[in-house]
Amino acid sequence: MTQCYNTSKCVSPELKSLAVGVYMLLIRTLAGIPAPMYFGALIDRTCLKWGTKLCGGRGACRLYDTHSFRSTFLGLTAGIRAPSFLLFLVFISMVKKKFSARSESEQEHGKKKLKSPEDSRKGAQEAPEIEKQTFI
Repeated sequence: MTQCYNTSKCVSPELKSLAVGVYMLLIRTLAGIPAPMYFGALIDRTCLKWGTKLCGGRGACRLYDTHSFRSTFLGLTAGIRAPSFLLFLVFISMVKKKFSARSESEQEHGKKKLKSPEDSRKGAQEAPEIEKQTFI
């Protein structure tokens, strides 16, 4: 599994245009198309007086309840942002846990590499003594 710290380097250059296209498709599908429908439906609920068309059908709204309009608009905005904010907090906590675990493992690995003076002394004490040879 490849670990990506920079999103522009996560996708190979050959697939970058495909990745951007899929990303834009998802953004349009999940956010760009439904959002105006949500806002339009909820704003239409705040209408006090509807106009009529020449054919007798319902026309445009002539008068909105401003208090209800304001609370509906801001409530929908907050309702859409709250779950994304909560997911963001969960993501941040997961990233912090991952990096803290990674830094701990790197520190332990670094301690194993570097021998302390005590370890070198212990190794010298445990090693069998070599007979002293005198050279002429």
